[in-house]
Amino acid sequence: MSTPLYDALMEYVKKETVPFHMPGHKQGRVLPKEYIENLAKIDLTEVPGLDNLHNPDGPILEAQELAAKAFGSKQAFFLVNGSTAGIYAAMYAVLNPTDKVLVMRNSHKSVYNGVVLTQSIPVYLLPEIDYENGIAMGIDVERLEEVLQKERDVKAVVVTYPNYYGFCSDIEKIVDIVHKYGKILIVDEAHGAHFPFSNNLPKSSIKAGADIVVQSLHKTLTSFTQTSILHLNSDRVDVDRLKYSLSLFQSTSPSYILMSSIDMAREYMEKEGKKRLEEVIQLALYVRREIDKMEGIRCLGEDIVGRYGIVDFDVTKLTISVKNLGIEGPEAEDFLRRECNIQVEMSDVYNILAMVTVGDDEKRVKMLLEGLKKLSKNRKRVKFGDRILFPSLPEMELTPSEAVRKKKVRVPFEKAEGAISADFVTPYPPGVPLICPGERIEKDMVKYIEVLYNKGIKVLGIQDNLLSVCEI
Repeated sequence: MSTPLYDALMEYVKKETVPFHMPGHKQGRVLPKEYIENLAKIDLTEVPGLDNLHNPDGPILEAQELAAKAFGSKQAFFLVNGSTAGIYAAMYAVLNPTDKVLVMRNSHKSVYNGVVLTQSIPVYLLPEIDYENGIAMGIDVERLEEVLQKERDVKAVVVTYPNYYGFCSDIEKIVDIVHKYGKILIVDEAHGAHFPFSNNLPKSSIKAGADIVVQSLHKTLTSFTQTSILHLNSDRVDVDRLKYSLSLFQSTSPSYILMSSIDMAREYMEKEGKKRLEEVIQLALYVRREIDKMEGIRCLGEDIVGRYGIVDFDVTKLTISVKNLGIEGPEAEDFLRRECNIQVEMSDVYNILAMVTVGDDEKRVKMLLEGLKKLSKNRKRVKFGDRILFPSLPEMELTPSEAVRKKKVRVPFEKAEGAISADFVTPYPPGVPLICPGERIEKDMVKYIEVLYNKGIKVLGIQDNLLSVCEI
């Protein structure tokens, strides 16, 4: 009998790799034993007494109400198709075809897919770029207001807060500006589900007053992968249309295992989880101090605040720069996995990202520090090359929804200059598209993609050196 996926999973488990990646429960370390033992038994369906996610009036409704209270929102809706489904539902609930929507250019791919699904017209807001560390950072709030003054017919604004690396734009000012111009604010807070549970973390956009907030509980809390919550936080949104949108993008056979894990994560955080989170925050601060003592390695944090539109950061997201070791992120990630049995969340050209959650403890963070010390001693002692400049924003020749409906041809990406993309071209992680459907591919973009390829960064949308373009 061949079970390649299960076998691969068990191989990873048997190696006892130390995970500094999501999900936040870290292989079930904080999950009750009774819950784990009964997982197969609670894999049930909509039998009497278990309620229905798409029309809840029993325990699911009660669980959602408890979640709204715990997170501080007006209403909470469980998501079993990930935050992606929440983003789709939020955008579909407030946008009509040909409506304009203002989105951060470094949004997750789900936001761009939402543009396609709603047949809306995107207006892009470029993020501030930290070229030294190679990260698209926050929003210039003055620029945000300029765009809203110019684009008066924008219907809604979609922002990411925090970014993948835990850095936060000024969400309070963003909320004020967006509402000043009468727009609806949707926040992709996928990486900030833990924010409401500590005053030592950035403020949640729920508390800041965003209209709709989508959070991935599996990333930084203790629920299972694919579990999230959509929070409705204002009266500006038609709740009936939102509920209908949720029914469009969620399975008609929602997993009771996933839904129950959301409920369990909420209860955990309301009880021992808050105290544990404070302990983890102190552990993360300790790790940061120790990393900054190492030669050739540093942890980004306070040095970023006040620049690039950033006003705060999540200390539990350890963005570790390795460029002064003369190596690149993927090489550092591979070293830690191969030599130290440690797996980080992701790597980019200059950095690796490690996530510390309530599922971690002092023993494991010390293992991370030992691994980083070994990495530091294996430095190449050469200077990094010239900084990588992000390519300019491509021109939109077709709307994304128009482009995806065009007949497509596949061409070598190095010969794609001048063509109109028919697909997303997305380095993953962090899942931020470089090119969207309908955009013209310019020379600087081709060169940038080639750089990513050469550095071992996976680029979705390019297969066998080919990408899809619109047939003219």
